Amino acid sequence: MDVLRDRVAVVTGGASGIGFALAKAFAGEGMKVVLADVEQPRLEEARQTLAADGLEVLAVRTDVSQQGDVERLLSATLQAFGAVHVVCNNAGVSLGGRRPVWQASVADWEWMLGVNLWGVIHGVRTFMPVLLEQPEAHVVNTASIAGLIPAVLGIYSVTKHAVVALSEALQVELASRTQRAPRRTRRWPRHGARSFRAGRRRRWSRPAL
Repeated sequence: MDVLRDRVAVVTGGASGIGFALAKAFAGEGMKVVLADVEQPRLEEARQTLAADGLEVLAVRTDVSQQGDVERLLSATLQAFGAVHVVCNNAGVSLGGRRPVWQASVADWEWMLGVNLWGVIHGVRTFMPVLLEQPEAHVVNTASIAGLIPAVLGIYSVTKHAVVALSEALQVELASRTQRAPRRTRRWPRHGARSFRAGRRRRWSRPAL
């Protein structure tokens, strides 16, 4: 994307870590930024931090595992800014430790698949029709090295392999549509970023066992 100023970027998991770093970088280039996160206090803190620097930012509490929340995120973005040019499906969670997959509870599986995989699916399904209307657009799906190497991190590896596969499928499908189709990017967080994502475990609600 050659021109960033006044374009609109949506970042899930945007209240801290990689998501906040992406949002701050986008805003620093003159983009209008929409922060989405499930944790309302941290989300508001992130919004205030960017706004204090005179940056144009909207905060929308969003549980990416819920299709309705992601649809409301799109509606709020269009109402505020009228367009979307960059979507970063970045929200992610991880279990602490390395327990065998058969020892993980159904709630563990549903929680991690809901955020790490369904969050990306909901983001792609909801935002892609709008992105295709733009002259230039970009989709960023945050994966992990765990999505490339043998599955040594249990459920987390399962979800990240799936994100890689989804992103590759998206690339092929968009390439067959039009030369102006939104570009897609997979991000591979470095070790420090992956550690941060594991730390987010405590801040996401999950079903009771």
